[in-house]
Amino acid sequence: MHGRRTQQAAVSWTMAYCQAIRSTAQIEQRRGLSELYKRMTKKQPEDAKDTNIGKDKEVGKDTPKLSISSIPKPKIRVPRIDPNTVARAQAPKELTKDPKLLADEYIADLHTANWGGEETWVRFSRLPRKSHTFLRDIDINCTLANIRGTERALVRRGRSTPTSTTLSRMLEVFEAAQQASIVPDRYTYQELIAINVDLLNFNYAHDWLEKMVVQGIKPTIRPYRTILKGYSTVASELDSARRLWHEIKTKIGAGLIAGEKSDELAKTVDLLTYTSYVAAESKAGNFAVVVSVLEEMDQAGIKPDITLRNTILDGLVRHKGLDAGLQEAELMEQSEYELNGYSYTTLLNATVKEQRGDEARQLLEAAAAKNIVPPAYLVQKLTLDPFDVLNIMAKLEDSHKVRLYNVLIESAMRDNDFSQVLQLIDHLKQHNVSANVVTYTLLFDALNKAGRLDQAKSMFTKVFSSGELTPDAHIYSIMIDACGRHGDVKTMFWFKNEMQRQGLAVSEPVYNSILSALSQWRQGNLQAVMVTASEMERVKPSVKPTCRTFSAIFAAFAAQAQRRRLGAGELEFLQTWYTLATDKYYIAKDSYYYFMAVNAFVCAQSLPDAMTAFSDMVRSHKVSPVSSKFMKNPVRMLDLIKLAIEHQEFGAALEIWNNWQRLRLPPIAKAVELALFACDQMGQPTMAGNIIRGLLTKDEDVYCPRFVDESVLAMYIAMMTKHSMLDAIMPVVQMWTTAITEECESELVLSESTVAKTVAMLRRSNHPDASAVANELLTHVDAHFPDATPV
Repeated sequence: MHGRRTQQAAVSWTMAYCQAIRSTAQIEQRRGLSELYKRMTKKQPEDAKDTNIGKDKEVGKDTPKLSISSIPKPKIRVPRIDPNTVARAQAPKELTKDPKLLADEYIADLHTANWGGEETWVRFSRLPRKSHTFLRDIDINCTLANIRGTERALVRRGRSTPTSTTLSRMLEVFEAAQQASIVPDRYTYQELIAINVDLLNFNYAHDWLEKMVVQGIKPTIRPYRTILKGYSTVASELDSARRLWHEIKTKIGAGLIAGEKSDELAKTVDLLTYTSYVAAESKAGNFAVVVSVLEEMDQAGIKPDITLRNTILDGLVRHKGLDAGLQEAELMEQSEYELNGYSYTTLLNATVKEQRGDEARQLLEAAAAKNIVPPAYLVQKLTLDPFDVLNIMAKLEDSHKVRLYNVLIESAMRDNDFSQVLQLIDHLKQHNVSANVVTYTLLFDALNKAGRLDQAKSMFTKVFSSGELTPDAHIYSIMIDACGRHGDVKTMFWFKNEMQRQGLAVSEPVYNSILSALSQWRQGNLQAVMVTASEMERVKPSVKPTCRTFSAIFAAFAAQAQRRRLGAGELEFLQTWYTLATDKYYIAKDSYYYFMAVNAFVCAQSLPDAMTAFSDMVRSHKVSPVSSKFMKNPVRMLDLIKLAIEHQEFGAALEIWNNWQRLRLPPIAKAVELALFACDQMGQPTMAGNIIRGLLTKDEDVYCPRFVDESVLAMYIAMMTKHSMLDAIMPVVQMWTTAITEECESELVLSESTVAKTVAMLRRSNHPDASAVANELLTHVDAHFPDATPV
């Protein structure tokens, strides 16, 4: 019966399937790598000429008023260069191998440059061990501070959120310092204590404090206060806070805590430490303890400041409500404490929570009398109409009224209420309030987000043509970004040139907006991209690119490579900038960066560069798991495997496959097919069997039966038949049946046509056991997949 059914399969599935796969590799199958590289670097014809760039006029008395009325035909050219003679970005010169000179360069840059935590870590990790001996304790401390991201180290860049990776890097720096015989001081230990407190590792923080004491360093009150402040943020650590509080007072009495100056001892608990302990008790609602602490402070001659009283106010509002908070605020004013913005924000938040509209009005009126404007997020939560807020806070001085308008405009933007933004602008003008640059920054930002580019350009000319107000760099940045997003590239360059004419520095976000627009709207012209990227290095001071900069460059090159083959100069430019990201700019790369880099090199048909980017991505996965882009769209990884197969680099194809699940890419059967094809071309059927069995075995790390659909299973059977390994077929078929039954339910099915082709292929085989395997396979299908039995 089975023989009669399978006679209907007239074509050998094996030959048809393998021929179809091989057809994707025919382009490069016969071509050697050396010839391929020559073809890849072959000079390409120049692109069609684009519009020209005019020279900017120098700023002078005859400079015309600012206007963009002539934007439809501006005297602006998109930059054009010969890809083979472009002044390419120069890679950094190879550093000297002298350890002392390397250490001196590191020290000089460490204390003068604005390194972020990522750049600091990369630079330190690249120092040879011999250079560590030339570092000082202050250099180690500054390195630790940069990596942790303290306000001291990154005051101009904002504090970064520490993670366990931050801690592990700091520990490696500390270990390197010890191996170089650099003796840590109190500041070294304070950084390590602070990072553990940031991560709520209080036990480890205490361990580092003990190590400091064991080393013979008398700590100041600062590390104790750091731990105490950490305790105050966690309600369950109140008992720990109390124990530490008593320990601090005991050690001060015993002379075991140093003063801020090394030759002095701490004589009493300072105000900041009192504030940290009061915060812990107030947050827990233990106000009797708070009163006793205030009495203790009074006896010690320490007067609480507004920060401490606000801490108590916040605790009262949390535990006893708005009325208790209002009473405390009244007592504060009677005690000659002037309520500040934090005080009113705390009370107004309580009115929102308890829905006390009348009290909210009274508090807003009182705040206006002191020229205090609430933040936008709080105004957004109030149930008051913005124009009512303007009436309530009418007592604001004229110089502060524009701040209130700005807050209300920002609040309306948070609600995506663009019509209200325009109403507030009209109200401002009707009441003769002078708008400032911040007001128009918010307005242009709102117009940009609402997609009203023409209105934004018209408003720009109307507001700034009179010369009463001058647009700042932020406004130009918004307009450049808006034009770029809407594809108005010529006007985008007009704003950029006008910005430079006004003497404003073009910042990294502006260049990023320009590069993103060029990659999206000028895909046929790489010259503009290369000139803009090179300009970032030429300007003084130079502009440091970010991850977004490189991603935009990669996107532009990928788009062009899909239209035509890149020229030698263009490919070299792309390779150079990929190298610069690590060797010169120390970019903190994310998954999108690697996605775009791999995509660009794959589209450029440059397998060595694509594999370099892929390998870098795999290494970085240890620190930063690749997520979103690859999770949603692994097509480029498939293209990379195909590119490797086209170049007959089957080992590279298998390397990509082996890292597929490590990168958390979604299961795609086509990836397994390409991996099996690579095994077949390498003459490694055993390796193919290991791949399939690993995907179907629960105990294996790569277990994922969804990778193995009926097409993959049929291809595996064809491979085993081709290589005369028929005894490996049925065990895998049985494993596959069990796995999909338990894990995939009915998602993976076996079709009648696939079974018929597979059985026909086995029948045609010259192997003596092929017919028996075919019968065994049909029996198995009859038992487990009766609908797939060929008729």
